Amino acid sequence: MGKSEYTKKREQAPLQLSKGEALDKTASENKASAFAAPETPCPDIQDEPNENGTARAGIGEKIAAAFRGGDKLRGSSRRIWELDFVRGVCVLLMIFDHFIYDIGHIFAPAWIRANPDMEPLRYMRDMALDYWNSSFHETSQHIVVWIFCFVCGISCYFSRSNLKRGIMAGIFAMLITVVTEQLDMTIRFGILHMFAVAILLWWLIDTLCRHNKLRTATVSLVLGVAIIAINYGFSAAYENGARFTDSETWFFVADWLNAGVYSADYYPIFPSVGYVLIGSFFGYVLYNKRRSLLPRLGKYSWHAPFDFWGRIALWVYVFHQVVVAAVLAIVSVLFFTPGDLVII
Repeated sequence: MGKSEYTKKREQAPLQLSKGEALDKTASENKASAFAAPETPCPDIQDEPNENGTARAGIGEKIAAAFRGGDKLRGSSRRIWELDFVRGVCVLLMIFDHFIYDIGHIFAPAWIRANPDMEPLRYMRDMALDYWNSSFHETSQHIVVWIFCFVCGISCYFSRSNLKRGIMAGIFAMLITVVTEQLDMTIRFGILHMFAVAILLWWLIDTLCRHNKLRTATVSLVLGVAIIAINYGFSAAYENGARFTDSETWFFVADWLNAGVYSADYYPIFPSVGYVLIGSFFGYVLYNKRRSLLPRLGKYSWHAPFDFWGRIALWVYVFHQVVVAAVLAIVSVLFFTPGDLVII
């Protein structure tokens, strides 16, 4: 006996749930979704899966992303591009500054001694020394350092652990002191030493203020202005002949307490830490929403190469002089002083 038309249509149609079954299925799906992990959007960079099948960003992608700019790796925080840009420009200017110093004071004199008849070497040395001793260099150096301090203060507002950041800067600063002492160019209290003190001081202020950012910013502003004002008053008295101590113990506090202590790179607590603290106040005022103030200017990632140097500023500061000196030493051996390795 053949099947009726109704039976055939019933078998060919998709399975239909009754009203009660549909409600039960919907409830079970909602219950399961409540315990499921929320979906996350894919990052701009496609991560490669590791051996366990989980996605992770390789070092190649991280470097490429740093130069492209704008890409957000999984697990990374959004960065304010203009801060990285300004820090990167300052770092590159610092490298140029030290390169000129090495040429004018160390390598060019050795090259001239080995090649007394090469006039271009004398011209290069004279240009380097003229730049280094010019008022333009002195003024621009102070401006770059002030900007660097200001940006360092703003970064305190964004850092997840200023205690770790300050300790790391302090460790590197001590290593620089040990190495430069062996090279007879001792840096006893340079800019990295000062940054370590400033960052740890900001961490202490923030801790005492119970991580209340408004309170921390206010205290930082008042203390920063006080440090600069006190330094101005004591410096004026020092220039007028006043002497506050004959001890060399407190040279790191201020230059008016520096009783003849030499440091190749010298940025004492007064007034430099004051600029860092003031910068942290503006970090709260300007970046309270943690967003770029110049989003449209950051389009097309033209700033990405500078951002890259800004992100690795600490490592550049620690190792750049070694790299610059090594490159110039190789150039010296190959072209100007064969068989004689000129080093700092």
